[in-house]
Amino acid sequence: MKKQNMMLVALAMGAGSLAQAQQQADFNFCDWAKDSFTLFNAKRDGAENPYIQEFALKFRGQYQGALVDPAGGTDRVKGGAAGRDKRDNNEWRRFRLGAQAKMFNHFTLKGVWNVGGVDGRYKYSDGRWNRSSSAASVDELYISGNFDTLVVNLGKHKPAYMGEYRTSSAKILTLERSAIVNQLKAEKLYGFSLGSSDKKAPFQWNAGIWANGQRVENTWMEPSLNSEDGYLLGASVSYELGKNSRLYLDYMHSSHKQDEIHPGTEYAGAGAQDVLALTWEMKQDDFSFMAEGIAGFNVYGADEGGENVFGLVLMPAYRLSPHWEAVARYQLAAGSNAVSSDSRYYTTNAAYSGTCDLQHGLYFGANYYVCPENPHAMKLMFGAEYVNSHGADAGGDKAFTGWQLSAGARWDF
Repeated sequence: MKKQNMMLVALAMGAGSLAQAQQQADFNFCDWAKDSFTLFNAKRDGAENPYIQEFALKFRGQYQGALVDPAGGTDRVKGGAAGRDKRDNNEWRRFRLGAQAKMFNHFTLKGVWNVGGVDGRYKYSDGRWNRSSSAASVDELYISGNFDTLVVNLGKHKPAYMGEYRTSSAKILTLERSAIVNQLKAEKLYGFSLGSSDKKAPFQWNAGIWANGQRVENTWMEPSLNSEDGYLLGASVSYELGKNSRLYLDYMHSSHKQDEIHPGTEYAGAGAQDVLALTWEMKQDDFSFMAEGIAGFNVYGADEGGENVFGLVLMPAYRLSPHWEAVARYQLAAGSNAVSSDSRYYTTNAAYSGTCDLQHGLYFGANYYVCPENPHAMKLMFGAEYVNSHGADAGGDKAFTGWQLSAGARWDF
């Protein structure tokens, strides 16, 4: 058995054994782990003071593997012509360490780093498959102030627009977000944002401005403010339609100049000059549902003739038992020479173009929660997706059509 498959099996067996042990004993591992990572809590430790209310370590790990089965068979797998085809891939999708401090009863200071040197996915180059390695970088570094009606954030944090992207990577129900969301989202950037602090209010809002550029030479700290990469403006409003039912309207605008490059930096902003999303999320008992319509105008990096992209995401989920949840997702993206396939792992392992005019995807999955009371603290994820693409890129090459099977283990403390 391959080393990577053995790791996935070991993680699955370990999580299953841990869940069984919890059922047999009055012990909750996830609560214990969270409490252990919280080095200081003023109320818990009987040391209440006006300066520091809590100090906790942060640890997020996500290991996953996938197998692609393109419609064209081995001829459509990279390396197939040379007898070096590889359908499977695996990686540490995310491996992050950090710390968070709550101070002065209103402020939170958070710093999280992507750990460098851990195994990334295999990539095909110069006739060989080689394992990539992650680069050390700042994931989040910001201070947040929470007041009576307002929350303010300053530093590197997520422009959290579009439903799937608004959901933390620790809490998403599928192993990867839909292709159009990955295409149009902005990475975490340095900026300033503010919004309503009452998460139970019927009407909520937020808005922010971020620098689109990040320095290539030093990924640990430095943003880059320059006219070529430009800035990102974002805004969101939402309204409660009923109990556990909310409608969101999101908008992003990027001033990035696509044809101009600033030396020593990389663009990390939105995937189009203007992005608009309308999202409905609801939950009733064990059933939840998300429906989202997305539009990207003047797409960055589109193939010749590509300009705008439009998409739809429908995602129902049902909690089958305390430990198991079933999820399905339909995704659609359309735009002449403007639709980008996911790199994980369709364009990494398959010898298809990453661009097409129309793409459908149907995902079926199941998630196993080790600790049902805190489901996303530790879970196993299993998924199967069929993708069908239409049209060709400017060079006449078609995009991926076929299946992908995937599985992963995730924890977040």
